[in-house]
Amino acid sequence: MSNQDYLQQQLAREANLFAARGSAGNQGRTRTYIVADFEYGYDRDRHNGYGVAEGKDAEEKIRWPFHRVAAASWCVMRFKRGSDTPEIQGPVVLSSNDHSEKEMVSAFFDAVDQEPGAVLVTWGGEHKDLAVLRRTAGEFDLIMPGQLRELSPVSERRIDLCDAVSIRAESVHLPEYAAACSIPAKPSPSKTIGELVEKGMWGDVEEQVLADVMATAIIMLRHLKSHGLIRCAIPACSLALANAATGANPDSEFLRRTFKPWAQLKDSTANYTCPIYRAA
Repeated sequence: MSNQDYLQQQLAREANLFAARGSAGNQGRTRTYIVADFEYGYDRDRHNGYGVAEGKDAEEKIRWPFHRVAAASWCVMRFKRGSDTPEIQGPVVLSSNDHSEKEMVSAFFDAVDQEPGAVLVTWGGEHKDLAVLRRTAGEFDLIMPGQLRELSPVSERRIDLCDAVSIRAESVHLPEYAAACSIPAKPSPSKTIGELVEKGMWGDVEEQVLADVMATAIIMLRHLKSHGLIRCAIPACSLALANAATGANPDSEFLRRTFKPWAQLKDSTANYTCPIYRAA
């Protein structure tokens, strides 16, 4: 990328960010959230090199600087006042099966750049995901979207649900919280994901990262409504999410056999008592 192209890209992104901030009045009509999750493999070669260089003082655990993005998934949800359900794009699912780490992160950055006013939602993102993405941006000469450039862990442009639901209580894992709330979650045990990546079992890896986005999205819906940020019938929104996700990922067994039947059951047994619209 030439210096001129870099400058033009930077100016365009800053213009989008300015426009998003300047249109605060429009937030009364539409509010957008991007739910994202990532899975990782270990860069054992570089970690071994670090261990040799540092000797007995080296950190034995392979920590986040040596974690490489092996799969990525994200979903865009727009809440418009007067609409029964959110407008949903995705989820998109990418993996190392046919994409490089740079390609996956660049695609995610581009998607977030398209929604400069959106709030980025993760589970535990402030503890690892965002650090890895920032390291990746620097390593591959990528320009991060504005949501990642704000360094405060309490930025209004991001929500880490792991922190938001616990506040000062002990932080918990996503499948732990999901199980307590009867939300379908990971099809494979959390600690097996590294092995799945190293064995190249990309179908299972993609199912895992997709399931994480779906569970996080449901938790987000409940969190936003309980905090008065949206007013909606959660079962209807959950079913809309299931339908959109199945349409975007028709080969996903997790969606067909687990998530969508769960959402259909929730919707069929719901007692709707209020219209669906974004709260003021």
